Amino acid sequence: MPTSTARPNWPSGGAISRVITRSWRGITSRGRPARSISSAEPCTTWGASSAKSPTNFLGGIDMEREIVANAFHHVPWGIPIAIYFYLVGASAGSFVVSSLGWVFGVPKYKPISLFAANTAIVLLLIVPVLLIFDLGHMWRFFHLLMLTSFSHWSAPMMWGTTLILSYTLGMIVYSYFVWRHDVRRAQRFGLLAVVLAIGTHWYTGVVSQLIPGLDPNHTATAPILFLTGAFVSGIGFLNLALALRNRWLAPEKRVSPELIVGLSRLMMWGIVFDLFLLLNEFLQMTYGRGEEFVVLYGVLLGPFQFVFAWVEVIWGLLLPLTLLAIPGWGRRYPVVLVASFMAATGIVGMRIWWVMGGFYFQTFF
Repeated sequence: MPTSTARPNWPSGGAISRVITRSWRGITSRGRPARSISSAEPCTTWGASSAKSPTNFLGGIDMEREIVANAFHHVPWGIPIAIYFYLVGASAGSFVVSSLGWVFGVPKYKPISLFAANTAIVLLLIVPVLLIFDLGHMWRFFHLLMLTSFSHWSAPMMWGTTLILSYTLGMIVYSYFVWRHDVRRAQRFGLLAVVLAIGTHWYTGVVSQLIPGLDPNHTATAPILFLTGAFVSGIGFLNLALALRNRWLAPEKRVSPELIVGLSRLMMWGIVFDLFLLLNEFLQMTYGRGEEFVVLYGVLLGPFQFVFAWVEVIWGLLLPLTLLAIPGWGRRYPVVLVASFMAATGIVGMRIWWVMGGFYFQTFF
């Protein structure tokens, strides 16, 4: 008899919600009224919690949080969100380099400050396109800005909306004063924009950190991992952009190769710190709880082994670090450009496994 190849009839989101509701009522029916999770309260509201419940300290809330947070999500985050995280990071990293000259007083970086700031602005302007496209109902993008039912200050995505808008505006004002050579105003607005740049990419780590049912995202080191990756990818991308820009400029207007080599030394120390953070996460998952062990070997070293181990760790971190650390080789201009390309593209692998790896079990099992 031929085997049917039809897809299984998976239950709908509402059916899953009703099953969880009945299960939860059964769990909480020991002499006290249960807090129901109805279909009007979507199961995909990650990390939902009853902070006002008197049973918080009894462990009941932990059961509810895990049930809600681990419900199947029919529209997981995908490549557009991973690219969005990457662009925000590369923008923040480029802008930090721009601020070294005008804000922190390192004269040798002043010639590239305006170009680095404009590069950061262009990268960030691509972000709204990806976010609006990923909404599905694209005409609802203004809900976080105008509807009070969505724009609540306890929601991390509201923080991100505010940070992205204010960061873009701050960079534009800073670039204008750099262009005008207004040192005092450029320094003030540049310092504000640096804080907003760090805050914007801090938010991209926090928005996934605060999802309790998603490993490996639910970790306090998430924002630091994102900020370190932003520093590395931003410098790598900027080095490539400066090298490409030199090809179309007159010799007297080109950026010296020594300056790009100097930026690569900063990138090298960022790679070292990134590897240190990844090693800590690897050790925690190896000696951690059951779900951490499963995520490590069932996700990161399973379906996402290529983007995690090969693209990020080997291609994006270990190989560039080796090239830059070899005496004599690490300060050669062509070697620096190769290492910058590896670092800039390798961080894309981190964004992919970070965004999609946490949804793997929810989406397919």
